[in-house]
Amino acid sequence: MFLPTRRPLAGAAFRDACAPPWHRWRRGTVARAERTADGRVHLVVVRAGRGGVTLSLSGVGAAQAENLAPVAARIRRALSTPDGIALRGTSGFEDAVMSLLDELGPSARARRTVLRLGAPCPVARSFRTMPEPARVLACPRAELARALGSAVLARRLQALARAFAAIAPCSPTRA
Repeated sequence: MFLPTRRPLAGAAFRDACAPPWHRWRRGTVARAERTADGRVHLVVVRAGRGGVTLSLSGVGAAQAENLAPVAARIRRALSTPDGIALRGTSGFEDAVMSLLDELGPSARARRTVLRLGAPCPVARSFRTMPEPARVLACPRAELARALGSAVLARRLQALARAFAAIAPCSPTRA
């Protein structure tokens, strides 16, 4: 699927600006795992090109419009950065979590721990979706603090998840 963009995307800068849950992928592309409304996790691969990006979705039922269209909308959101280079999150919760992590400056291990709360991608086993607020809340705070190496980060992460669960009880991936 081709997604036109308003600003040109620099392929190398686009690929080099990715940070988890975005990953560098094959042949100059970036990829990530995304959950669809049916609960399945798919591999999303994005390639910058002239006038936009090409998006491909891999996994069971990936070609169905009801799976492809919402993922394409979330990827379009991730591409809508002022500089046209960096990649944002595909949800408000993801952006908020990444802002919290940037503010507190935890270790790379703590960032990986947050991402390990997400669902694994069956196509690329090392990729995980960004965890949903309910998943963060389901993890006991003491266990989360131990895994993250910070009680403050665990408390603030769960407070953030509680806020998102209260304002948006139904995840956009489940709508």
